[in-house]
Amino acid sequence: MRKQQSSKPSESLAAHFARKGEDAVAELQATMERAREMLVSGEVQPNGEGENPFDVPPYDWEVSEPQSDATRRIYLGSVSDLATGQGHSVHFAAGLAHDEDEFRRQLAAHIGHVLANGAKVNRGLEEISFSKTFVSPSLHQTLEKFDQGRDAPAGFFYLGRWHENRF
Repeated sequence: MRKQQSSKPSESLAAHFARKGEDAVAELQATMERAREMLVSGEVQPNGEGENPFDVPPYDWEVSEPQSDATRRIYLGSVSDLATGQGHSVHFAAGLAHDEDEFRRQLAAHIGHVLANGAKVNRGLEEISFSKTFVSPSLHQTLEKFDQGRDAPAGFFYLGRWHENRF
C-alpha cells in the first residue's frame, strides 16, 4: 500500500485551512500536487533520516583548526546590532587568541555566531570602532602588556555592550 493512501489527514490543519476559505484550500491542494510532481521527477529529494533542513552550515572560522603554535595576541572586535523596535546595541570585545578565528569563536560564545561573523576584528591594539568608548587608558596599558606576552594570563576575554532604545 502506498504511504499517501494509508496516511490520515491532520484534523487541526484541515480545520485551519477550512477557516481560511475555499481559495486557501485550493491553493494548498495545488501546492501538494506540485510537491508530488517534484518528488516523482526527482527535482527535489526528501531529507535523509535525521537530517535537519534548517541546520545552517558553519562559518569557516567555526570549523578551522586552531593555530596552537602561533603567538597569542590581543584581538579587538566590534559589531553593531540594529533592530526595529529593539534599539541599537554595540558589542565590543578584546581577547587573547592565537588567530582571528579563535577570537571569533570566543566572541560567538557571548554574542552568537551571526554577530560574531559580522564583527570587524583587528589583531593588536589598532583602533577600531568604539574602542575609545570601551577601552580605558589603564585597560589599554594592560592589553599592551598582554599583546607583548608580558604577564599574560592563560586566558583573557573582555566584553562590553552599549545599548540604547529611543522613541
